[in-house]
Amino acid sequence: MTMPDAVAYAEDRCALRWPLLAWGLIVPVLAALTAVVLAITVNAQWLIAVPFVPMFVPFLASIGLLHRNWPTGIRIDEVGVRIGAVRSRSAAQRTPTLTRQNWGLFECPWQGIEGLRVVTDPKVLRELQRSPGFHTLSNRWGKPRAMTTCMLGVLSAPYMRAALLIDVDPAQARVPAARMVSFYPNLPGRPLRTRLRGEPGPVWVVPTRHPDRLRLALGTCDRLRA
Repeated sequence: MTMPDAVAYAEDRCALRWPLLAWGLIVPVLAALTAVVLAITVNAQWLIAVPFVPMFVPFLASIGLLHRNWPTGIRIDEVGVRIGAVRSRSAAQRTPTLTRQNWGLFECPWQGIEGLRVVTDPKVLRELQRSPGFHTLSNRWGKPRAMTTCMLGVLSAPYMRAALLIDVDPAQARVPAARMVSFYPNLPGRPLRTRLRGEPGPVWVVPTRHPDRLRLALGTCDRLRA
């Protein structure tokens, strides 16, 4: 896809809602600063706690999920639709792992787009997270036992309140060649290592923080397709 002269809709960092930012960035930073202050005012041994703050399980998972979702964005223009790391000039050349597919670039021209819709219904959003056809690693820290495939183009985020669903023709869509990832369940009766593969999905999912504005932009799609 060639870069357009004008963009009809642009949204950067669209996966970063405040709970993810709080648990993945703000609270860990405040905890580390508190340990530094205590080291200065009470006992220098408090400095030992600083490197362990990110290893606290709630922070560890949230920091990882924040990193996975950080670059997610949306671009809609006369050429088509792009999601993922839309601000990065090198995103199109990346081959990220499945855990970091949001750092790649997904592109589809208008002739390959069969439908666009904004979803805000909490029930539908929950179904998107549970359905095997929408399994992804961008909204969960580990791999559930029932998850056998990571769907490429499904960039669902933690705490997602609204999403853009894009029905694409896989033959015309450009999807990054994401690398497989390994998991080590370390549980009785489970294999020592399981590998997860990616599969391009016919429906892409990307979160949005401005569903009403996005719906208005989608109203121009007929003009953009012309």
